Amino acid sequence: MILPMLRNEKGIVILTVYMASAFIFAISGASYAKALYEMKQVERQVNRYRSEAAAEAGIQSALAQMSNNAFTGFIDTNAFAEANFSDVFGDNVGAFDVQIDYPDEADWVTVNAAGTVGGELVELEARVFLDSNLSKYLVYASTSNFGSGTNAQYGNPDNSTDKDGNPLYPFGVPANEDDRAGMYFTGRWTASGSNVTLYGDAHAEGDSGTAYGISGSSTTHIYGDAYTSDFAQNESGDVTNDGISGSVSIGDGFEDDSDRNKDGIINGSDYADHHDLTASGSGDAHAKETLVELDFGFYAENNSTPGFAGATAKDRYLQLEVVDGTEQTRVVEYSDSAYAADGVVGEYTLPSRAIVYVKGDIFVKGEISGRVTFVSSDDIKFQDNVTYGGGSYADPYHSTAFLAKDQIFLRGNDIEVSGILYAENAGGASLAFDARYAADGTYDPGSKERLRLYGNRIINGSTNLSYYGDRVYAYDKNLKYYRPPGIPVKPVVRTVREITN
Repeated sequence: MILPMLRNEKGIVILTVYMASAFIFAISGASYAKALYEMKQVERQVNRYRSEAAAEAGIQSALAQMSNNAFTGFIDTNAFAEANFSDVFGDNVGAFDVQIDYPDEADWVTVNAAGTVGGELVELEARVFLDSNLSKYLVYASTSNFGSGTNAQYGNPDNSTDKDGNPLYPFGVPANEDDRAGMYFTGRWTASGSNVTLYGDAHAEGDSGTAYGISGSSTTHIYGDAYTSDFAQNESGDVTNDGISGSVSIGDGFEDDSDRNKDGIINGSDYADHHDLTASGSGDAHAKETLVELDFGFYAENNSTPGFAGATAKDRYLQLEVVDGTEQTRVVEYSDSAYAADGVVGEYTLPSRAIVYVKGDIFVKGEISGRVTFVSSDDIKFQDNVTYGGGSYADPYHSTAFLAKDQIFLRGNDIEVSGILYAENAGGASLAFDARYAADGTYDPGSKERLRLYGNRIINGSTNLSYYGDRVYAYDKNLKYYRPPGIPVKPVVRTVREITN
């Protein structure tokens, strides 16, 4: 009876071994399958990271492409052919493709970039803002000292109210910096006259020969913030130099200032609304700005009126008229500044987006429709009002710029001008903007009545616009969004998001 029992026990052992082996094999198989699955998941995740990097490379390639021709209306939006890229061994590992959209030639561009590695697709959308000093500041002045005479008003107060009729802004200045007027000076800003008012922010780099960037009397008011290169604090947070000379009043009325000396309260010791102007603009500071030099050859090559760019410089006397029912401007050329009916030389109807380049001086007056940029190889002389058909401020259908290689002259006695005004002052005169002439060319006609500029001024040098007793320089924030063609811009990525399907 013993042998059968032994045989049965041996069978049980063998069966147990088989069962244990099968169990171990099953566990091993499951572990292997799990490890293989996890390896594949890791590989997929790695490929997703690679695909995202490929899409980001596509965005950077698009930025490089746009920067090569960075003028409004001329942004290179050509799509990329699918670009393959290889590993260190030269094997093809993935690809990216890019689509660029520039809707209505606005102030931004959309870049859609798709990256693919190992079958993993990642799509990114980037919003690229087209930044420009020419449309960013109410005044940008490159000069050692910019003077403002009596009764100069920069910007307009925003008197918006809430539903109960209460003012939204304490001193008529919005809380959002993008909606404020701003003035920028590469040297000092000196309010030498009385009653000088800025509804917005002032930036002054100053110069090495002084200890201040902004100066003025008790009647000088900056209803906004002031940024100066001389602004300094000690280790305790106390302001040792605010970069302001005189008793200039500075403040926007918002309770958003820093407790600089960290004493638990915000008071006069913290210098409310006073800030630093630095190279980087980090922290409480704003960054210093550098103006892009204009390429006047670009405008000559993209001229909508080729006859104005002849081999010999010639003055052009232009009357601007709105073509009824269209977004187009008719340019009527006259033989001289009398603008007599029998002195018409020719008429030119511009497209809705146009550049008018003149080799010589431009004498101009009238109304503009569409988006038009006027460029002179020498001077631009405003004989009378130049505004948009139906208004003073830019909108999606109307905007303009006047870019002079040398000087800009405001010759009318009572005059309104809209748009971006740029005077490079190539001749190096003391004045880039000059008001010493009347419309008939008379020199030094004495005091003039009224000046209204709706837009931005970019000045290489100084001005003498105090000839006008009543002066208002109104900021047009719409010029940042609805720029005329040919304005140099710098593409800057603002936001990037992944597109999920």
